Amino acid sequence: MNIAYVCDQYWPVISGVSVSNDMFKKHLEKLGCKVWFFVPDYPGAAELDRKMGNRDIFRFRSYPLFFNRENRLVFKMEKNKLYKALDSIKPDIIHAHSEFSIAVMANKYARSHNIPFIYTTHTNWEELVSLYVPFFSNLIGRLYARQRLRRTWNRADLLIAPTSLMEVLLQLYLVKVPVKVLPTGIDKSDFVSKNLGRKKARDLIIKRHPELKDKKILFFAGRIGMEKNIEFLIDSLAQLLPSMPEARLVIAGDGPAKPDIMKYTDGKGLSKHVIFTGFVERTSLKEYYYAADVFVFASKVESQGLVALEAMACGTPVVAVGKMGTREVMGGDNGGFMVDDDLDMFTEKVALLLNDKKLHKLKTAEALHHVEKWSMETMALKQLNIYKSLVIKKSSAGKP
Repeated sequence: MNIAYVCDQYWPVISGVSVSNDMFKKHLEKLGCKVWFFVPDYPGAAELDRKMGNRDIFRFRSYPLFFNRENRLVFKMEKNKLYKALDSIKPDIIHAHSEFSIAVMANKYARSHNIPFIYTTHTNWEELVSLYVPFFSNLIGRLYARQRLRRTWNRADLLIAPTSLMEVLLQLYLVKVPVKVLPTGIDKSDFVSKNLGRKKARDLIIKRHPELKDKKILFFAGRIGMEKNIEFLIDSLAQLLPSMPEARLVIAGDGPAKPDIMKYTDGKGLSKHVIFTGFVERTSLKEYYYAADVFVFASKVESQGLVALEAMACGTPVVAVGKMGTREVMGGDNGGFMVDDDLDMFTEKVALLLNDKKLHKLKTAEALHHVEKWSMETMALKQLNIYKSLVIKKSSAGKP
């Protein structure tokens, strides 16, 4: 089966969407499919593609959004180039992973060629409008997002929601097309290593960051955007330090909010207690997960919260705010603690894991057991079955 993945965001932008799509491509191709990416071009993207060995990628001229320059939209004048690229691979299905320019153009192509078209609703845009377009009032922004997205999604043959909570949101939007729930899952081979235990990982990380020697490590990994609620983690660290001065917060990743978060950290007087690693290659990320004492996560808008599962795969307990996708992947206090949006409660659970060795060991075992339910192999097979069913349905509908 030939599959076109269409997205308004891809490497070098650091995001869960890019990671998710790469994992599905890897496992779908193990099942005999062929997956191509149709994504925006970025400055330096061609060099990055060569360096990372990225193949099967079609890139198109794009421009940055004025309010968030790391996100780009493909120029409408690229439509003919996009259509020729799609003609060249003859897709059996087109799967969009965003709702904007290139996806809209690909949707028109799919409808004119009677090709099944799917959206995966990765992002709860309603929650992000007020963050990235602050000149909209919160109410106007939400109403606009709902109207715009409902119209877009209703042009698909099927929607995939990464979690059942996202499915509920789609129902509230009154979408008319069928919805399937399919999480991304996790590729344990990216994180599990017989040659890397906690001691060796800590040695590697301390060599990289000597200031972490003999410290308790709280770890966050992800895109550094305002929606990630990283200031909450800084505030939690500030609460924790009086009783545990050896605690340190390590923030791995990059993004548009990094200067603001660093300024906030300095303002709290915590610059010596918070380490910003910058972008970490995925092959090195597991070293940080293994070395950490607790993985901390406070985002309230995640469609999935895959980083929580990544931490669990490395045996690192998680303390997270239980909202949206994070709430679903943890399913309660599995592998750590899922708490309300409450700073005191969050800090209390972090301190509990750092102070109680028996509890930490129990939660480590629990994390390793819980992550087994989220196998990437299982999710890719489910996605392929969705594709096959939709192709058959679309083909039958097109017959006279």
